[in-house]
Amino acid sequence: MKSKLSVTIICKNEESRIRRCLESVTWVDEIVVVDSGSTDNTLDIVAEYTDKIYTNEDWPGFGLQKRLAVDKASNNWILALDSDEVVSDQLKDEIIMCLSEAEEKTVYRINRLTHFCNKFIYHSGWHPDKIVRLFNKKHYTYNDKLVHETVQCKEAKKIDLKGKLFHYTFESLEEYMDKRNTYAKAWADSQYKKGRKTSVFEVVTHTLFSFVRHYVLRLGVLDGYHGFLISVIQMQYTFNKYNFLKFKYESKR
Repeated sequence: MKSKLSVTIICKNEESRIRRCLESVTWVDEIVVVDSGSTDNTLDIVAEYTDKIYTNEDWPGFGLQKRLAVDKASNNWILALDSDEVVSDQLKDEIIMCLSEAEEKTVYRINRLTHFCNKFIYHSGWHPDKIVRLFNKKHYTYNDKLVHETVQCKEAKKIDLKGKLFHYTFESLEEYMDKRNTYAKAWADSQYKKGRKTSVFEVVTHTLFSFVRHYVLRLGVLDGYHGFLISVIQMQYTFNKYNFLKFKYESKR
């Protein structure tokens, strides 16, 4: 007998992307959306697909916001999505099959394929991108990280699904670069709260290595100019986040 499934989504001002996400999961038992203060038509679109809509404008970070969405779900089995992701038909069929025989303490990793600047990216450290997104909330939920949140399931048995989760990440290069700056600031804030400090040597070495890691070690070169672009932006992101941290201490002097 198939277990019931809830999809959880967090969002803010995603009117241009969220419909495609919602259309890909109309087959689930419940859709739960937690919004953090949309001022566009996002919630009007969401209301066409579900009445399980909640608002939390006091932004706690990605981890806790996603945990809130999980807590609001009526069913134990959770498929956690971002509003710019689309479940492929193959992935849908796999999930339905899994839920007919799923063990509560097993989690499922989904391979995400990202579409960036009009091209799917198959290297550059972006693919394969296997992340736990299907799990039972009786045993697992999200951690409390401000960014780069994950499901806390270190000891769980993990099964990889073959179907793709399509990730239509950003509609413009400017949007992507702005978001990376937001992530860099959030990372610096979280590290500052932990008392971490950095040095010029660390800024330089981490920045340079980030380009080498993405372009050479993670085969960004095979993604053509898009791979080069991603590697440079990643280098800039690394440079920014360490400098944001460094100058938090400088400003206190």
